[in-house]
Amino acid sequence: MGFMSTDRHQSDLFGYSLNDFVPKDAKCRFVVDIVSDLNLTELYSRYSSQGNDAFDPSMMLSTWFYAYSNAVTTTRKLEQRCQRDLHYMFVSGNLKPDHTSLSRFRKNHLDLIPDYFLQIIRIAIEKGISDFKLISIDGSKIQAASSIKHSKTSDELSQYLDKVRKDIQDYMHHCDLFDENSADESNVEQIRSKINDLKKLEKTLLDRQEELEKRKSSLKAEHRKKHKINIAEPEARNMNKVNGRQKLPAYNVQLSVDAKTQLIAANQTVTLSNDYDQLSVQHKNVETNLGPDSQRCYVYDAGYHNLEHLEYINLNHINAYVASPRKDSAEYPGNFNRIDFVYDAEHDYYKCPAGNKLTYENDYNKQDKWSGRVYKTQACPSCRLKEQCLAQNKKSKYRRIRREHREIYAEHMQKKGRTDHAKYLQHIRSTTVEPAFGNLKANLGFRRFSLKGHIQVSGEFNLMCIAHNLNKLFKLTGKTKHDKKISVDYLKTSCQRTMIQFFEKLYLIFNPFSRIRII
Repeated sequence: MGFMSTDRHQSDLFGYSLNDFVPKDAKCRFVVDIVSDLNLTELYSRYSSQGNDAFDPSMMLSTWFYAYSNAVTTTRKLEQRCQRDLHYMFVSGNLKPDHTSLSRFRKNHLDLIPDYFLQIIRIAIEKGISDFKLISIDGSKIQAASSIKHSKTSDELSQYLDKVRKDIQDYMHHCDLFDENSADESNVEQIRSKINDLKKLEKTLLDRQEELEKRKSSLKAEHRKKHKINIAEPEARNMNKVNGRQKLPAYNVQLSVDAKTQLIAANQTVTLSNDYDQLSVQHKNVETNLGPDSQRCYVYDAGYHNLEHLEYINLNHINAYVASPRKDSAEYPGNFNRIDFVYDAEHDYYKCPAGNKLTYENDYNKQDKWSGRVYKTQACPSCRLKEQCLAQNKKSKYRRIRREHREIYAEHMQKKGRTDHAKYLQHIRSTTVEPAFGNLKANLGFRRFSLKGHIQVSGEFNLMCIAHNLNKLFKLTGKTKHDKKISVDYLKTSCQRTMIQFFEKLYLIFNPFSRIRII
């Protein structure tokens, strides 16, 4: 099997080529050049030497990259663009791939997309576009392809399963009646096919029930009854604040963005609804992609504040800033927070806002994960500030503070976060990684995945990030006229030149010995 080649400079009978109709500074040229610099050995090796000629993999990859950079993610829209839009025709070499071929290519090679994302980042490093010294990290949620209608609680799954089993019994009863009456064989086959489909659905529902029970074991007791699983896409979790709605099946996507250029240095798609366990993961991803650098600085928001990961920062000597979720009572007046209690490490006690001491009461241990000491004061009943200190919904009349053995890392980060430099870096973070999410969702329209399943979704999100980076690189490399539409004057000039070349060739056909040229 060979490949259908693309020659964008090949002239046709009328003397023009695709190269004549695309401006020199067009983004489509830039995308083709970037793909030509990638190592596509693995991609080409997947094609067999037998069979009919296939579309050139390099052309197909360029077409998908260019499509995502212009917010085109569906195969039928892309098929139309390749037939009507000169810039898409340039990228695809005017081969006009159909939607089936485009879909098959994307589906079969999604696992290679993360490697191409990494190669593009390293091209940016080689060109010296940025030093990647300051990395901003944040997470957001993108809606899954599956509908919320497919999400069921344990009780709803049981009801649905009972209904499916009843339908199976009804169809089997009809099938028996048909056999007794010697009915048309085609009708019997249709019913048997329906029974097989229902049995497959029954097995799927049983699998979802089993998976849902496993999930519940890791949830708090108050959340277990209302927890749902999506039948069509179990990896997609119901998450809050997705596309302006409270509950939708979605994935949590993580971005690590270079503060200087807003290039995405690393990305990941996770099924957890929060960023609590992602700090060390994102740091390792960035170090893997960019190479280790002890001078590189990482800035996280409060969602990543985790004692385990703060310990990871300290032990690995990482230059990182993590916003504290504990707010000063001066910013949020009304009640005293943990931050208002000052710990004296030398004498091992806390000092409350009223000046009273909270001394050691006992040790505590929770599920072999958290361990520490409890501090308590006896001065609360007569304290003038107790209404601002004690929670009214608790029976205890005394204020207690739990101090985990890793609390020292949180205190160090909290002290570090109060500096002017830390506040400046948090401002930089909000103006780099959040605009990157804004570009993906608002400008490129990536508010919902087109594919289903965690593996497929991870590949598609890498495509989205590649699209973002290609657009950024296109601007950063000095292209000022970004993929402009072909002007009417340009088309007129091109058509005039084409007609002149056509009549010139026609004249030479009838006068092969003439050297007269039409001007």
